[in-house]
Amino acid sequence: MWNLIGAGAWVLLLIYLVFVVMNVRSRHLKMVVMNQPRLRVVVIDVLESLMFVAALYGMAWVTWLRPIDYTSSTMVRVNYEYHPLILQSDGEKAYYATVASGNGKQPVRYFTYWTANTRNKTNSRQADISSGSQPLSVRASAYPWKNKRLTKLDATTEKAFVATMTAHYRKTFLNGLGMHVGHMAERFDLIRIPNDTMIKVLPLNAED
Repeated sequence: MWNLIGAGAWVLLLIYLVFVVMNVRSRHLKMVVMNQPRLRVVVIDVLESLMFVAALYGMAWVTWLRPIDYTSSTMVRVNYEYHPLILQSDGEKAYYATVASGNGKQPVRYFTYWTANTRNKTNSRQADISSGSQPLSVRASAYPWKNKRLTKLDATTEKAFVATMTAHYRKTFLNGLGMHVGHMAERFDLIRIPNDTMIKVLPLNAED
């Protein structure tokens, strides 16, 4: 229901556009027929057009351009899941995750990791691997995490786990205006491994 606010706003904006176009046409016809001052007509045209552009920009901003504040409890609801990683082996090497580079046309890496009876795939836009002394990688630190829980997992899983953060839009007027309520704002996987030797790097275009 909240997203109907945004749908209604776009309908009103479309109606206003039709109103502006018809008004401009009507004023210009009257100007010619009644020999009205041209400057006054042009000023009204510009004002109505500016109002439409401002409203259009506002709707575009709230729908597509509004930045996500993950620390704002009024904007998003953040949830966390934690799962230990399952060690894999190909007969020559033991590893917790594989990394592939895709087709080489874009600088995107594809990660595969295993949890209990599940093979999971993601990419470097939505995940990062942490293999340092601290649980958080540089990219993952851009998101809010429960640092005490990550530190505890480091100890209990021997630095082999995945932490998943998901953020969903809350029921607010602005989120409704942008038609985001209930939708996922972001998902990010923090893949924690003991060190870089526990990663299997696949050649370009190789199948894992």
